Amino acid sequence: MNIIKEGGIFMRKQLALLLASFLIFNSTAPASFALTTNLNQQKQVASQYDENAIIPAKLEKEIKTSLAKVYGQENVEVIYSNILAIAKKAKEERSSALIEEDLNRPTDWYKDEVIYMFYANHFGVKNPDKSNTFKDDIQMLDYLKTLGVTTIYILPFVDSPMEDAGFDIRNPRGIRQDLGGMFEFQKFISAARQKGFKIKADLVLNHFSDQHEWFQQALKGDISKLDYFVVREQMPEYTKYKDPKLGWVAEYKEPSGKTSKRRIIFPEITDNNYRKVTINNKDYYFYHTFYPFQLDINWKNPKVLYYNLETIAFWANQGVDIFRMDAIPYLIKEDGTNAENLEETHRIIKILSAFIQAVAPRSVIQAEACQMPNKILPYFGTEQKYKETIKGQEKEITRTDEVQIAYHFPYMPAIWASLVTADNSYFWKAYKQTPQIPDSASWAIFLRVHDELTLEMVNEKTREILFEDLAPKGAAFRKGFGVSGRMANFLDNNPDRIGMAFSILMSLPGIPIIYYGDEIGIQNNFANAKKSAKLREAKQKNAKDVKNKVKMLSYFDSRDINRGPITQKTFEDAVNHKGTYNNRVYERVKQLIKVRKQYPVISRGSFVELKTKSPEVFAYVRATDKDRVVVINNLSNKKIKATVIFTDDNFGKKEKDIYLKNLLTDKMVRARVENKELTVRLNAYDAMWLKM
Repeated sequence: MNIIKEGGIFMRKQLALLLASFLIFNSTAPASFALTTNLNQQKQVASQYDENAIIPAKLEKEIKTSLAKVYGQENVEVIYSNILAIAKKAKEERSSALIEEDLNRPTDWYKDEVIYMFYANHFGVKNPDKSNTFKDDIQMLDYLKTLGVTTIYILPFVDSPMEDAGFDIRNPRGIRQDLGGMFEFQKFISAARQKGFKIKADLVLNHFSDQHEWFQQALKGDISKLDYFVVREQMPEYTKYKDPKLGWVAEYKEPSGKTSKRRIIFPEITDNNYRKVTINNKDYYFYHTFYPFQLDINWKNPKVLYYNLETIAFWANQGVDIFRMDAIPYLIKEDGTNAENLEETHRIIKILSAFIQAVAPRSVIQAEACQMPNKILPYFGTEQKYKETIKGQEKEITRTDEVQIAYHFPYMPAIWASLVTADNSYFWKAYKQTPQIPDSASWAIFLRVHDELTLEMVNEKTREILFEDLAPKGAAFRKGFGVSGRMANFLDNNPDRIGMAFSILMSLPGIPIIYYGDEIGIQNNFANAKKSAKLREAKQKNAKDVKNKVKMLSYFDSRDINRGPITQKTFEDAVNHKGTYNNRVYERVKQLIKVRKQYPVISRGSFVELKTKSPEVFAYVRATDKDRVVVINNLSNKKIKATVIFTDDNFGKKEKDIYLKNLLTDKMVRARVENKELTVRLNAYDAMWLKM
């Protein structure tokens, strides 16, 4: 065995020979099949299966080009032949209902979505001490339908030891038994799709749990499984220090003489990115971007590629429409780099994107990349025109060749800085740093999610402002580089202020994401955090493999206050008990969603800043050729006279009153206009969507 550069990949010398004999490693998916090396034979089958072949010619070219960059030109035909076999099987197993959706759904359907994210075991429980299964979650679909959301995002639900809230994957094609297993999952998905919901799910492909069969087989002495991970035989020398922008980092001195500077995401748990594991009385060092129990997998091993393509095909055929690719920047590691955003990582994503487009044409990828927008932009790739044939019908589509959606992480702290200071300039600074993305692509935006409110992508002064205001209302995370807490707590449980924040979320460019419970003003759950810490600590104490035991999250994880069970009765009361705090928040969010869906200008129109005479007025225009809506948000806790300044309108030199329809209340609002200025009166934390 030879160690090849970064990661210590234990690869055989005769790679081509090895590839030719591969079987897909598929102990969890049904009907595993042998991979062929006869490309001509596969193409013959393809021509019989579909007019446009199994993988259309343009996608084939894209896949092969990227394969050459990652695996070498000499191995392209063999690897592609195996990918073709996986694609053929996936297309044969795709249901007629899903194929019909592939045919009839607009290619950029995701731009009009409102996404609702939740934990399957915590969403609408009958009893807070008893978790839901997917069977129980069916009862909450009518609530979501009434609320008006269109895509449901189920937070990690695949088989996991749950050391990191499900992002530590044990079996990527299995469903956790505590959620009811595969049978209940399929019933839930069927019920959800019958009601018109699209499905979003996590795709965790940077790392697997140390409970995954590959690692467990390695522990038992099967050193061939080392090929599946990023492994070294020697621990490199390193220096740990705190970078003012990145937080804690480790600088590794490589045998090549290069220096690799890597972020330490969780300095509370580990001092570096390597976990020592003893196998057959020999020490190996497994790389981990995140926790030591989440081991990074080796994408330079083609077996890993095949395995993950099968996983993607499996879930696409279960009805997943949006794949949220967790930790997308970290797939490839190379000596002398920070192991983020590398060219070969982009090549892997291009392969995945082309594969998905071939086997599930309307499924898309969303990037989870906690990066600045200029670094996220390349993840969209290039916008391409493709010809596809579905059920004998040919059409031309436009699609990006990497991801189609990406989180806009800097918007979250920027919006919160504007909310905290009542100063719109924080958001506009982030907006002006946002590059133009391809027309067919979209940002995904959010105010709160299951994770912390990250403070990485703001300057030190802004970080201090946010931390000082929000930390007392929640809990610190990553030693000041984040704050955990519920949206309602951060906004002082004021329904008007919460409603105004949702007005911003629903009217900015991008796909809005609502975190379960925020739409009814749910509070921090410190009890859940304490309970979760005790459970993790108990697991740690009972770990069997003492020799290879690693430190878990046995300490208090502040993110757990954002999580935990919410009862079905709590949701029902928010809907039915008119005028209560929870109901006021619910009704406002429901109305915002309704109006957004009713007026496509909000989701698809152009976005232009409106200058204001005071910083507490946060205003902009959403416009198409047919419609124009002026959004005005009052960031302050007092009544104001809000004046916005247009650059393309002249209302007349003389001051006069006009009446505009506020779409959020369906009432006419008196506005004073003169020249290019429009003035309206807003109550504290008020918001108006004025149809011009």
